[in-house]
Amino acid sequence: MSTQVAMLGKKASTVPARGAQRFGLFVVFLICSLAIFVFGCNYFDIFSTNCNLGYQIFLSTAFLSVAVWLKRDERLKQYWQIAYAFFIAVFAVTVTSLIGGWNLTILSWFNVTTYGTSQFQAVNKIYEMLMVVVPIIILTKLLGADLGSIYLKRGNLKWSVSIGALVFFNFAASVFLFFATRYTSGDKLVAAVVWGIVFSLANGLMEELWLRGIFLKRFEPVLGIGGSILVTSIVFALMHGFTSYLVPIALPFYVVNTLTLGLACGYLIMKTDSIWGATLIHAAADFFLFVAMLANV
Repeated sequence: MSTQVAMLGKKASTVPARGAQRFGLFVVFLICSLAIFVFGCNYFDIFSTNCNLGYQIFLSTAFLSVAVWLKRDERLKQYWQIAYAFFIAVFAVTVTSLIGGWNLTILSWFNVTTYGTSQFQAVNKIYEMLMVVVPIIILTKLLGADLGSIYLKRGNLKWSVSIGALVFFNFAASVFLFFATRYTSGDKLVAAVVWGIVFSLANGLMEELWLRGIFLKRFEPVLGIGGSILVTSIVFALMHGFTSYLVPIALPFYVVNTLTLGLACGYLIMKTDSIWGATLIHAAADFFLFVAMLANV
């Protein structure tokens, strides 16, 4: 009896330690993610590190060096792919800094030169998506991993696409209901819808792969499913919380909106083992915003 009590006591005493360790790693991963997606972000210029190529190169070098060091350390080897995932993420940011400014030149090759139109926004987003997605795929393959490790696979395609499509059509119906009559002509509405679909699918794939796809499988063994989804959702929400295309009073609501969107997309990715359903749900939210924000232009 005394032996059983001792064993139970020992078991109970180890649970808080594991929980503390998991919480500590959660905080570390959150800080590393914020260093990339908030402080290293190119979408806004609030911190001195935003749009800062030197900072991005420093982070890329640091995460790659840490990944190499962890891989060689037998005690910490389980964490090296997480460090490499951070390297992939910040390297994609660095690529956008290096060649993002070529967009106007490249788009002019396709006679897309009118800045601010729905066509320009959509085609420019495709260019941005390629700058991010292509390096992620290349660096994942260089790691020796298959694309399934970043959820670029069928998975449970029936459920993921069915749920994603239903959400997309629901958002599309809502945006037509509230904003279609605000367009001054049918041509502008058609252009907003067509190019809005292109924009939203490109952005949905890019952000789901960039902020969730490359991290969730690598975080899960350490943080569990819930912790992995939560940390990526917090970063996703905070990154969008600094955007400049909404009035300041709306930003807290946008943070809540993107946090819940991130939680839903993260759960669907891990539940269906595929990125496609989450891409459609993300695209649904982007399509709503795209059509709504161009309604009075």
